This record gives sequence, C-alpha cells and structure tokens, in this order.
Amino acid sequence: MKELIRFLKASGIYFIGTVLIKLVSFLMLPIYTKYISPEDMGTYDLASAYITFLCSVLYLDIWAGIMRFMFEHDTREKKKKPINSGFAIFLLSTAVYTAIIIGVGCVAHIPYLFYIYLFGLLMNTQILFGYLARGFGKNVLYASSGLIGTLVTTVSNIILIVVFKMNYSAMFISGCIGYMVNIAIVGYGIRAHELISVKKFDYGIFKQMFRFSIPLCMNSVAYWFLTSYNRVAISNILGKEANGLYAVATRFGSVINLFTSCFNMAWQEISYSKEATSDSDNSNFYSVAINSFIQFLGMGLILLVPVVFFVFPIMIDDSYNEAKNMVPIYLLATIASSTSSFLGNIFSAIKKNDILFFTTVVGSIVNVICVHLLLPVLGVQGASIALFLGFLINVIIRIRILSKEIRVKMDMRFIGMFTILTAGVTFVYIKLSYIGNLVAFAVGVFATIYVFRDVIGKVYLQIKVKLRKK
Repeated sequence: MKELIRFLKASGIYFIGTVLIKLVSFLMLPIYTKYISPEDMGTYDLASAYITFLCSVLYLDIWAGIMRFMFEHDTREKKKKPINSGFAIFLLSTAVYTAIIIGVGCVAHIPYLFYIYLFGLLMNTQILFGYLARGFGKNVLYASSGLIGTLVTTVSNIILIVVFKMNYSAMFISGCIGYMVNIAIVGYGIRAHELISVKKFDYGIFKQMFRFSIPLCMNSVAYWFLTSYNRVAISNILGKEANGLYAVATRFGSVINLFTSCFNMAWQEISYSKEATSDSDNSNFYSVAINSFIQFLGMGLILLVPVVFFVFPIMIDDSYNEAKNMVPIYLLATIASSTSSFLGNIFSAIKKNDILFFTTVVGSIVNVICVHLLLPVLGVQGASIALFLGFLINVIIRIRILSKEIRVKMDMRFIGMFTILTAGVTFVYIKLSYIGNLVAFAVGVFATIYVFRDVIGKVYLQIKVKLRKK
C-alpha cells in the first residue's frame, strides 16, 4: 500500500506537468499543419530522427545510470559521487558529438546544421538535469520546469512561424529556447553549481556506471531501429511528403503519452527504489502493476479512437487528410511501446539490462524487416503495422522472461477482450461514419465501467461512508 500511495503521488505530480506539456504540443498541430507543408514537416521529422540516433549512440543513456546510482545514497553529499562520475561520461560524449557534427558539416551540406546540433546538445543537457532533479526527489521542480519550457517553446514557435513566416527551422530554434529555459530553472532548483566537483569523482563508480549504461546505450540504439528508423524508411521509399503525413499521425500518439510518460517515470522511481531497499519476493507487486497498467492503457485506446475520428478534421489542415486513417494503428503501436517501456523499467530495476537489450534487438529486427516488406504494398500504413508487430514481439518476450525471473502472471481474459474491442473500434473508425463512431464510443464507456467495476465499487462505498458520517 505504501508503494501504491507513493506511486500515485509521483504519478499525479508528473501527470500535471506531463499532460499540460503534451497537450500544449498537441494543440500546436493546427498551426504546424497550416503553415508547414507535409514535405517540410517530413524533413524536420527526419532530421530529428537522425539526431536522436546519434545521441542514443554517444550519450549511453547516462542520465538513467546516474539516477539509478543516486538512489543507492541517502544524502546530497553522497549523491555527488555518482553525479560527478556520470557527468564525466556526459562530457566525453559531448566532445565526440561535437566532433562528429563538425566532420559531417565539412563533407556534406545540411541545412540548419548548427540549429540541429544545438537542439541535440540542449535536449541531452535538459534530460540530464531532469534526471538529477528526480534523483533528488524534486518531482514538482521537474514537472513545472518542463511545463514552463514547453510554453516558451510554443510561444516562440507561434512568433517565428506565424508572424515571421519561417520554415521548419523555427521548430529547432524554438526547441532550443525552450530547453535553455528548462535547464536554467532546474539548474537553479537543484543548485547545480554546487554539485560539480573533481574531488567527488570516483573511478570505481565511473566503471560501474559505464558497465551499467553500455547495455542501456545499445538498447537505445536498437530502440531507435524499433521506432525512428521507420521515418528514414518512409522518406527513402515514399518520399519526405509521406513522412510528413506519418509525422502528423504520430502526434496523436502523444495523447496516449500524456498518461503513460508520467506513469513510467513514477514507476521507474518506485521500482528502482524497491529493488535497492527490499530483498523480499516482489512477484505479486509487479504482476498487479503490469496488469493494471495494461488495463488502463487498453481501455484508454478503446475510448480514444472514436474521439480522434471527430477531432481530426477540426485540428488538422486538409493537406494532411491522408494521415487520418493512419492514426488507429499507430495508437495501437503506441500502446505496445508504452507497455514495453513499463516492462523495461523492471529489467533496469533488477539490473538485467542485457535482457533488455536482447528483447529490443529482436523487436527491432522484426520492425525493420516488416517495414521494408509492407511500405511498398500498404504505403505509410505499413510503417505503423511494422512498428506494432515489432513492439508486440518485444512485449511478449519480455513478459515470458519476467514470468520466469519474478513469476509475473498476466490477465489473459482482459487481453482477449481488448483484442476483440480494438479490432471492432478500428474497423468502425476506418469504414463507418459519425453514428458508427458514436456507438463505438458508447460501447467503450460501458466496457471501461465493466473492467474497472471493482475499483469504481470501492470508490463508491468510500464516498457513501463519508457522506453518512457527515
């Protein structure tokens, strides 16, 4: 119960910040689709995919390693050792990152390369500072700084795109401005200038963190092939305009991420902390958490698909209409992706990152093979299907391994019901009109009440008891 309360509290804090951040970004879609062409949107999305790949390779996900080792120390002074040891790796990665960008600039002409470089550097610095804030338990600071940074990015985008009529480069510039604001707020809140000290560097911890982070880095690279590679494949096979349509469809996945990202961050802290302080059998704890997470995501998807049917024409410019039918399959892939991340945090908590890497590689191979087979046949829709299949295989393998490692048990009845409902709402979305989707939404509401009937009943009884006391 103690872990549940802590989880809900942390989730609530992240939810406030994350929901508003994602919501603001999502609400920018009408401006993006009106003022930026599908081809330019595809170019921006492709550049972002490449810079994400480079950073995944070089930075080793060192921020996750720093936070994991911070949880093993109980005072600010002791936490400085993993911070400085991890920061050394971060500086080395930045030096290599800078050298590679300079080298690329010397041999190839890439528009707005400096903006792209700065975007990647500040993005990684912002992630690092965010993990430090979480490592110190400053979740409110983390959430509020992210919100303020996003609002600054949004205002900058509106000014540069709408007022000054800039092209997609405005999105990189605005992102850099938002990251700098975020970094400044978090840096001040954690007193970052007091944390860095050469004397606190510990070579032993440095080696441990390096060994811990290498599998995470390899996993991030494999994860890139499981997600962002599809953007490269679409651009090469179907063109950048097609990638622009895919980019808009993927933005609707951020609606699901409104909820999953806050849960995953809170879950990461709870699982890391529990494994660091508990020697008991945690199988039931993990089983309940995984099944509850999947139920929450699954019913959210059932309700969301009909809503998107009505919202899409209102938010998206007509030039992006072809993206509409891509949304349901991509949302399903997002559900699988979020579940994979949730399970992945368990492997990191029990320090089984080698297994994490193996499962991601298998999913990546499935995705890469399928995307090349399906794109010529199904068009951009093939990318979403390939992505879903890759994550599905990834999730299945992770659950099988966890069932052996910590005896996790899955609720197969719910999974069967979810499969049927998902097929139904997707068919209605693509083939039927407004009335059909209204009916689908109503069915989703009743199904959600049925799935969470026990929780709803307990809440009702608690409210009833409180009312009687009054």
